[in-house]
Amino acid sequence: MHSEVNYSAEPSRDKIVKHLILLCFILAVSAIEYLFDQKDFYSAFPLFAMGFGLMLLIYKSNYNLKMVIAAGIITRLAILFVLPGFSDDVYRFFWDGRLILEGINPYGIIPKDALELRLPHLDTELFHLLNSPEYYTIYPPVNQFYFAISALTGDIKSYVVIMRLLIIATELAGIMYLLMLLKRRKLDTKSVILYYLNPLVIVECIGNLHFEVVMLSFMIISVYYLFDSKYVKGAFFLACSIGVKLLPLMIIPFFLFRMPSKYRFRFLSLLSIFLMLIFIPLFFGFASVSFLSSVDLYFRKFEFNASIYYILRYAGNLISGYNLIQFIGPLLAIVTLMTNIYLANKYKKYSETNFWNYSLLVWTIYLLLSTTVHPWYIISLVLFGILSDRTYPLVWSFLAFISYVNYSQLSYHENLWFVAIEYLLLWFVIIFEHKRSSLFSTVRCQITRKLSPKAK
Repeated sequence: MHSEVNYSAEPSRDKIVKHLILLCFILAVSAIEYLFDQKDFYSAFPLFAMGFGLMLLIYKSNYNLKMVIAAGIITRLAILFVLPGFSDDVYRFFWDGRLILEGINPYGIIPKDALELRLPHLDTELFHLLNSPEYYTIYPPVNQFYFAISALTGDIKSYVVIMRLLIIATELAGIMYLLMLLKRRKLDTKSVILYYLNPLVIVECIGNLHFEVVMLSFMIISVYYLFDSKYVKGAFFLACSIGVKLLPLMIIPFFLFRMPSKYRFRFLSLLSIFLMLIFIPLFFGFASVSFLSSVDLYFRKFEFNASIYYILRYAGNLISGYNLIQFIGPLLAIVTLMTNIYLANKYKKYSETNFWNYSLLVWTIYLLLSTTVHPWYIISLVLFGILSDRTYPLVWSFLAFISYVNYSQLSYHENLWFVAIEYLLLWFVIIFEHKRSSLFSTVRCQITRKLSPKAK
């Protein structure tokens, strides 16, 4: 009697290969956090490139979406206990959180003055780890809420673990709404892979604890409800998004000019109320003045990995003999604002498609005109690119990591050759994609015209 073999129960070669690819992705991305820090660009970049390539392979392959989400969660949990290596912002996060727990408004005191108060856990050792100890904090209230909850333990290592868990949970909620948005817009849901498994997203937002994914999660939820005519929820979550980072203020002109008038007043009133409640900490004493002074310094002093600004800076140096950032920075901010208002008026139809196209374009212009473009700033574009069916944000999310080369020397030095390579490649992709989409639009219009009843 011959025994039957259930071949279907055995894992197929295809399934084994798929699992190996996911495993390699998890190992490559998590190894960046375990093995390297800012100064190790030349060692970390091959792993980053490998992770990026594997992400694209996963996207192109026929993966079960639940398996992909699970791989993203595992990758995030794999680096749960590692201290951030590519950014020292976490120490300021912890500092602000401890101030709040001590009953001190972080907007009204600089670290140097707080150090003299001899508060628990805020010692000289931590002070020397801060990257901007002479400036008032620039992080909005919802950020501070996350900081305070995570700082309850009083230990920086435990703080990092709690903060990561909070960010992972918030990000996962955003992913669920992103999938619903993709389905509602009849876009391929597997596009979520390009965001959730993007190595830049994992390294910067989970590894380095930057809050772009938190801001974007609240924005995704907000937009989902706004275009479902649920304005209370939409206004609340948009206020939360602005309360994480001020950047979502850039999308307000779209609703201001395009939202139907019968809904506009209600939405903007609700948004204003929620924002006033969230930003109450800024209303005490001179906190608002301190906060705005830090924002102003951002435009007038900081510069990193910029594009158009560096060209203007070079021209300014030739004319005046010194850096004109204090004039060029605010001027570029004004140009960004005016362009934003123009584009908000340009989109005549109030639709979700127009909103995401507008958001992508406005955010792109903001970054191209900015004096400072850290790698994690590009993450917003990755999300908007998925919802607008554009490729260049994904390319930029790969190129942006190159900016870490500036930390690979004994003393910080910005290598403008690498900056030039980054932006030349980016502009090539933007122009190529624009010409290709214009060609497709022309062909589509011609076909439609020929097939229309009037043409016949």
